[in-house]
Amino acid sequence: MVFLNLQGEWALAADPYPCKYDNPPEVFPQTMTLPGTTAQQRIGMRNPAREDGCLTELYPFSGQIWLRKTVRIPDHAFRMPHCTLTLERTRITRLWINGRCIGSENSLCTPHIYDISGLLTPETTFIICVKNTDYPVPGGHMTSPDTQTNWIGITGDIRLDFHASVYLSGLQAYPDAAARQVMVKGILHGAEAVRAKLSAKISTKSSDQILNVPPEVTLNADADGRFSVTIPLPDDAPLWTEYAPERITFFFGLPEEHAAVVFGLRNFKACGDHFELNGVPVMLRGKHDGMVFPLSGAAPTELLTWMQVLGTVKEWGFNHIRFHTCCPPEAAFAAADALGIFMEPELPFWGTVDAPDGEKYDKTAQDYLIREGLRICNAFGNHPSFCMFSLGNELWGSKERLGEIIDTLRNADPRPLYTQGSNNFQHFPVQIPQEDFWTGVRTGKARLLRGSFADCDSPLGRLQTHAPSTDWDYELYLVPESPDMEITTESGETEIEIQLGIGIRRVKAITQDTLFYPTVPVVTHEIGQYNCFPDFDEIPHYTGVLAARNLEIFRERLEKAGMDSHALEFYECSGAFARECYKNEIEAAMRSPHLAGFQLLDLQDFPGQGTALVGMLNALLENKGFIQPEEWRGFCGDLVPLARFHSYVQAAGSTFSFAAALRISRPHIAQQILHISLDFGGRIQKAEISVPESGAGLITLGRRSFDLPADAAGKAVLTFSLPQEKIKNTWNLTVLPPASPAPEVITVRSYSEAEPYLEHGERVLLLPNEITDKIEGFYCTDFWNYHMFRIISESMGKKVPVGTMGLCIDKEHPIAAEMFSERYSTPQWYSAVMHSECAVLDDAPAGYRPIVQVIDNVERNHRLGMIFETAAGNGKLLICTVRFWKAPEDLSLNRLRHAVVNYIQSDAFAPKPLLSTDMLRRLFR
Repeated sequence: MVFLNLQGEWALAADPYPCKYDNPPEVFPQTMTLPGTTAQQRIGMRNPAREDGCLTELYPFSGQIWLRKTVRIPDHAFRMPHCTLTLERTRITRLWINGRCIGSENSLCTPHIYDISGLLTPETTFIICVKNTDYPVPGGHMTSPDTQTNWIGITGDIRLDFHASVYLSGLQAYPDAAARQVMVKGILHGAEAVRAKLSAKISTKSSDQILNVPPEVTLNADADGRFSVTIPLPDDAPLWTEYAPERITFFFGLPEEHAAVVFGLRNFKACGDHFELNGVPVMLRGKHDGMVFPLSGAAPTELLTWMQVLGTVKEWGFNHIRFHTCCPPEAAFAAADALGIFMEPELPFWGTVDAPDGEKYDKTAQDYLIREGLRICNAFGNHPSFCMFSLGNELWGSKERLGEIIDTLRNADPRPLYTQGSNNFQHFPVQIPQEDFWTGVRTGKARLLRGSFADCDSPLGRLQTHAPSTDWDYELYLVPESPDMEITTESGETEIEIQLGIGIRRVKAITQDTLFYPTVPVVTHEIGQYNCFPDFDEIPHYTGVLAARNLEIFRERLEKAGMDSHALEFYECSGAFARECYKNEIEAAMRSPHLAGFQLLDLQDFPGQGTALVGMLNALLENKGFIQPEEWRGFCGDLVPLARFHSYVQAAGSTFSFAAALRISRPHIAQQILHISLDFGGRIQKAEISVPESGAGLITLGRRSFDLPADAAGKAVLTFSLPQEKIKNTWNLTVLPPASPAPEVITVRSYSEAEPYLEHGERVLLLPNEITDKIEGFYCTDFWNYHMFRIISESMGKKVPVGTMGLCIDKEHPIAAEMFSERYSTPQWYSAVMHSECAVLDDAPAGYRPIVQVIDNVERNHRLGMIFETAAGNGKLLICTVRFWKAPEDLSLNRLRHAVVNYIQSDAFAPKPLLSTDMLRRLFR
């Protein structure tokens, strides 16, 4: 085989929408370098728009581009009678050679390969039309402005491949790890049979080694040229695993050329409620990926870049990636092969897949999706990392039709495990017979499998409705209480309104009469989605195709609200709180032995759909500074120590009891000691538990307890460590004194009631009954982002989300000190927040800072006060919006009441007259 690289400069004629040309234009006035996109080369008009819901593409282009290049074909190439043109990563293309139209291709996910045998001349002119409109399907995150943009160009290989008269193509390897053999299928061109020389090598992380295989094989083709041959492997042939991702390459030598196929020897299977790799149970620690690459505006096609991207994923403890309505390029799979990551591409579709007799049946779209699925399997199926395949995101329609599509794909390629889609049928989940695993967020309306939800998708999750705790899991919704419990059957049909992307749609749904328990491995869908405040220092980092004008708009809004000086604190406090939310979310999954895996949304910020800054890394994969990967791996890794206890808030003088466990995702751990310590202000108590030699799974290790001193309160840190593995996990507790009556101070319920005391110079505590301008107190941080779900909730007539992002506390203030506070939300503040309403203090002077402030979202930017102070009249006023009387025995509320009263009685209570009388009268009537 000989190949000719066509990368480099091409003549260009831009044809923006609505397009003028059906055939090549006469004039090509510009040039473009390939591989690349028009946006990367700033072709077209600069975009003056300022998007606030996503990053802004500086040079967007919609329509088609015409590319022309005249190539001198070397003489020796004409001795090779077969030739193909490959365009690795592009949009809809049409090809002309020397003025003749050859055909078109429309895959969004796989290379466009044109057979151009016999069409070349010594000077051959190629014209390629690339179009990024009128796709057969919308394209999901393959074309979304929220992720990699709807770019136009060719971003990967552009080459001619010349083949001899007898050659092989389409080689596909079907390894059987148990039988130590590989079936290789392919197409033999130019002969009915051929004797091929065979050699093989093993590729490891550090070197290549020879693998002994039979020296020759006979390839016998059928009438269509297709052949199949089974090749035995030696007993020492290495398996492909997460930890030793060794690849095998077969080389087939023909008389005039050779062909190669790369694969991994592995069996990845669904076994009951879990996955197994080569007979060893494995838990998927996954993340969502929408192929967000703000600098290039398109997914890279270089191996080195993907090694860096996936290396970061691996460093943070993940072993699995689900690609949301998209499929990554060849280089991504090759990198995943080398790093031992389980990949799940997804068809580029988010909508309804109806049966042929259904009212929303779209034959063109379904035919395209099936063809695209077959192309994805054919292009990437040899990769051992390609373990799973999804039909789309949050699909509706006919489960029978979805099953038929899986049957079609599996009959063509049985190698990956298939699922009907990710979170299909939403509130009405169903398992179909054809799927190997099931992905969703609930097994019934209120049977939730993740900790957070949008209000329009209520009920809300455990992390949004309960005080922080580690004493819960998802087992109740995964496993029947008894083996003979009835499983879900269908009942009537109803029509409901659902979220679809950033909009809504009415769909038909099947109601259920009984409980649904999946009988295949369950992977939880898009868990997390805990929002953070922006980092405005990130804005200059966007030096490529996309500009962070959304962040600029958010900064301007904050400046207008007079809180620009608080930006860094809001960022750090919301991020630290989101980190704790993710820890609680992931540990709940780890504590659920019948949960096969999870898919986090996300380790990385999602810069679209309203701007969802939900990551510990930003959209550029830069660490935002909330946590380091080694600490993250303590609760999101292949060996996680777990503690189960009822509350993060404990009473002084009580006994703190907890259960210990390990979630093991490794094939094996040796016998060792789990070291446990409780550090309470330097008073350290210790315990040890012997961990037996174990395989993968959740192992419980019994209970332990520590007596908390009666004479002290403060912070305590519980640590589980496995020194042999260099792994530890920690939990930050707060120890508070038992509840007791607080001293009395002048306490009023309205400002009018306070004014006479203030005129006489008194110190007054205002606990308002009513606040005229307020936001509901809500402990958990905002889900995804307020902007998107406010619009959806209003469209559906449902409750608008609260939209706040935790607390920003003056940590040095005496009240905060008595609460043993961090700057951000911690569990001792849960009761206070959930029994409060936050006063909107937008009329306060710029820079005014409440003692305890609630961080608002970037759309509203309210200055929200939970505890704040001002001088008023001749006196001093402290306003606390917490309803202490709602839970008088609550340990945290009692401590806060003491802290507030102690402060009012102290010399430190010396507020300045910063809040106007008019504002106070208006807010607290």
